[in-house]
Parts: sequence; C-alpha cells; structure tokens
Amino acid sequence: MQGSSSISSSSVDAPMPRCHCGVRSPIRTAWKCDYPGRRFYGCSGYGTSRKCSFFQWYDPEPPPRYSDVIRRLLEANEGIRSENTELKKTRQELLDELRSLQHTLYETRADLEAAISASTAKEDNMLASVATTRRRGVLITVLISAIILMVFLPVKIA
Repeated sequence: MQGSSSISSSSVDAPMPRCHCGVRSPIRTAWKCDYPGRRFYGCSGYGTSRKCSFFQWYDPEPPPRYSDVIRRLLEANEGIRSENTELKKTRQELLDELRSLQHTLYETRADLEAAISASTAKEDNMLASVATTRRRGVLITVLISAIILMVFLPVKIA
C-alpha cells in the first residue's frame, strides 16, 4: 500500500489485529491511494526500520463512485488551500504596503508641520519688520515735517 495515511483514534470496538511483527496494528486512514478516506489496519512500524508491510482493510469495499467523489473533494480542498495561501500572501503584501504608506504619511506630515512652523516664524519676522519700518517711516515723516516747519517758519529769537 503506497500513499499517505493517518492513524485514527476513533473508538473501534473490534479487536486490532496483530501485524507480522506481533504488534497491534492501529486503524489508519488512506488519503493518497485508490481509496482516499478508506480505513485500514497497518503496522505502526510501517515506514520505519522494521519494514513491516502488514495491511488489512478495516472498511468494506466502497462503491465505485466513492473514490471519484472523495478525489474531487480532495482536489477542491487543495484548490481552496492554494487560494487561501495566495490570499494570505496578498494580505501580507497589502499590510506591508499599508505600513510603508503610513510611514510615508508620518514623514510627510512631520515635514509639513516643520514647513508650517518655519513659514509661521518667517511671517512673524516679516510682520515685526513691517512694524519696525512703519515706526521708522512715521519718525522720518515727523522729522521731515519738523525740518520743513523750521525752514519755512523761521523762529524769531527775541
């Protein structure tokens, strides 16, 4: 019997036969042979150094259509597993891209806040400069007015 099998721990009241090694043979389930899902007795040493080849079907011969149905179900299951693997891969790629975009957004936001802060500081400096220029302009206007008055309205000293 070639193919994959698994040991079943289902409660079976039937006595387990002994294999050629003299060891009780547990019930296994065939998955990759002509009878997928069919249970059998197989030596617990199968595939080990004991090389015991004891094999005996537990389940009766299934109807012919049974193998085809099980095989199609296994193929559908494999397709779903494959799709699930692809979806997990796509999900991880999207999560990685999201993290990258969030990081870029964080950096852009920090740059923008720094630019706004620098712009606000420049604006404050410009407003202070304008205020100083206005004060100087008013002072110059007052001085020019005083000079004009002194030139055109001479003061008589008595």
